[in-house]
Amino acid sequence: ERGERRPEMQRPDHSVYAQQLEEHRLKQQREAVEAEARREAAAAQEPTPVAPIASIAEPPQAEAPRTEAPRPETPRVDPKAILEGSGLQMVETDSSKVRVQPPGPEPEHLGRPRRERPAAPEASEPLVQVETRK
Repeated sequence: ERGERRPEMQRPDHSVYAQQLEEHRLKQQREAVEAEARREAAAAQEPTPVAPIASIAEPPQAEAPRTEAPRPETPRVDPKAILEGSGLQMVETDSSKVRVQPPGPEPEHLGRPRRERPAAPEASEPLVQVETRK
């Protein structure tokens, strides 16, 4: 009895979830088996071509130029129509109407000027580690 769950104590959605998982697993297995069967059937229907020995010595012929399949056109989306349909409005700024602000005068520095610190002298001798006692 210890460690066992009673059916009335299990969650009601647990059995439905487990059943859905099992159905999904079985569906994937069926699809895999069907795909394998289709591949085997296609391989059995197509006989393997045997090239005569004389054709091996011939130089390869140029292949016909490949033509790409036309790409499907992406649907045109009008964002203004979508926004209006949801009760919103698109607001855009016209760059020709924007006024360029001339740069203003540089602000006057108030307070003490910064002190110029001299550059640190470069040490020409190598660093030495010194041990100390405490």
